Amino acid sequence: MQDWTMGRLRYLVHFDDGGSGMRLRGDPLDVGCELTEGADRYRVLRVEQPPNERSFGHAWAELLDGA
Repeated sequence: MQDWTMGRLRYLVHFDDGGSGMRLRGDPLDVGCELTEGADRYRVLRVEQPPNERSFGHAWAELLDGA
């Protein structure tokens, strides 16, 4: 069985307006990156990269005004 997460980075993203969720990325998240969740846009404020390919990192994001 093929692992659909292979080669992708996992982040538990914590949103400042409440809630959090696991997100898969092809590229590493970095401070200043923008994320889209439905009609809302967020800017990443802080990132803890995954320590290895089998674990996940954390990211904290703030809602952008006017989104």
